[in-house]
Amino acid sequence: GSMVGSLEFCAGKLGSKLILVLGHTQCGAIAGATKTYLGSKDGPTSKNVGCALEGLLIGLSRVAQQAEDELGVGAELDTLVAHSVKVNVFHSIDFLLKFSEPLRELVKSGSLEIQGGIYHLETGRVEFLGRSPRQSEFLTSDSSLPPSLQALPIRTTVHGWMPHPEALKLLKEGNERFAVGAAIAGRITPAMRKALVKEGQAPHTAIIGCADSRAPLETVFDA
Repeated sequence: GSMVGSLEFCAGKLGSKLILVLGHTQCGAIAGATKTYLGSKDGPTSKNVGCALEGLLIGLSRVAQQAEDELGVGAELDTLVAHSVKVNVFHSIDFLLKFSEPLRELVKSGSLEIQGGIYHLETGRVEFLGRSPRQSEFLTSDSSLPPSLQALPIRTTVHGWMPHPEALKLLKEGNERFAVGAAIAGRITPAMRKALVKEGQAPHTAIIGCADSRAPLETVFDA
């Protein structure tokens, strides 16, 4: 949240016309995440996350997974790590576009460019990557806050019924947050509790699951 807010201030108030997301070669975090991802393919582990660093590496493992998908299974470790750095740069750009409405609007109007680059430690040169390949997709996002600042609204009887396409969209979005470790449910305020008591609940979906699913269904869908 603080990073996004700082960039919104820089571009919106100070007038910066370019944001450069800069990764670098020989990145220890990306290398560790890649090894974590490759290790997880040998079989699931029941070990809990023991520290913030371990949680970070697990969170970045999806970057390594995408890099492997693009390069193909069997790529050399160094090649996979190098490509993961590039993938992570674009992931960071996509995050800004997806979760910052002010930055999106500036990009749409042509007042701001968000591009990526990789600093090569070996030569001192910066490789400029340009825009994210998915920029046009994320410019259609309707999110206005990063996950760390979001809170899910509650539904009461005053909201009425929800059309099933919209309900399915919420389930898909919630599962995506759960899958990447960016869940936002559970932040219940006193006002929310009072509204539930006064107005009554109005769930948008009824889900039938299995008691052996390892996680409560409301957790799986971040609801």
